[in-house]
Amino acid sequence: MNETNTMNPNISSASQAGGARYAVNRSMSRARLSFLGSVRSELVKLRSVASTWWLSALACIIGVGISAILAVSVKQEARYDAKGKLLATPAPIPRSVVFSCIAQSLAISIVLIGVVAILAVTSEYATSSIQMALVVNPRRWMFMNAKAVAVAIHTFVLSLVMLLISWGVVAAILAGNKQTPLGSKEHWLPIIVILGGAAMITLVSEFSLGLGAIIRSTAGGVVALVAVYTMATSVFGLIFSLSKHMQWAYWCSQLMPSSLVNSFLSGQPAEVEAGMLPKGWSVPGWWQSGLIMIAWAVVFYLIGAFVVSRRDVK
Repeated sequence: MNETNTMNPNISSASQAGGARYAVNRSMSRARLSFLGSVRSELVKLRSVASTWWLSALACIIGVGISAILAVSVKQEARYDAKGKLLATPAPIPRSVVFSCIAQSLAISIVLIGVVAILAVTSEYATSSIQMALVVNPRRWMFMNAKAVAVAIHTFVLSLVMLLISWGVVAAILAGNKQTPLGSKEHWLPIIVILGGAAMITLVSEFSLGLGAIIRSTAGGVVALVAVYTMATSVFGLIFSLSKHMQWAYWCSQLMPSSLVNSFLSGQPAEVEAGMLPKGWSVPGWWQSGLIMIAWAVVFYLIGAFVVSRRDVK
């Protein structure tokens, strides 16, 4: 051993240098795989895609535009009485109508923002960049969790800006009309519609992210989102309309995502006409609807993340 070390004095130094480089590369690898670094990477990827900005801008324009149209319609209706006769002075408008206009304008915007979430995962499968992404970050649960956080940040900020702009536009349109104050059970309506609305849209985007991860196809994910979010409620409603004995169908329709979002944004206790539900059954109230929507988002996201963690990327 002494002769070998004497004859090759560079071996030990080269070995030490190699070990040092390995330690540096290993520490750098760990730094690259930090969760915050992964979130920043996913935010960069999300915002570097043109479709993200186009769909986000379209969602905002449609949401604000529909709010404005509804506000103009309310303003016009206030000028006429129940018989259609023009009033000398417009009738007072309940202030809750301001937030109703905002809540009712979200149907299309939610779907468009959900498509952004679907593209966040399916676009990588479509371009095969998912392979490189998982080479850089082989921890697939961390990969999906970082993507979920990035989608949530983008969606919540976008939705909050859209809702605040809609609030300003609707308030400006109805500013010239006398408004009655919010009732005792409506004082929380601004927070429910603005902050709660942004939270609901974020939950729908996480639900959509899970759908995209499960299906992997942009077209398939969009079809699934439209089917579950918009069509399912109508299908159950149609089944109920065929026979009054199918009250279970009405109950199911109230548990679909779109009904849950609408119920939550109403901020009011659930009201159901007699005969709509089987005896002893009830539909969720506004806050219960929010909890059930959380369950929808969590379940579909976890299924999608599990599929990504187990399924081959090819």
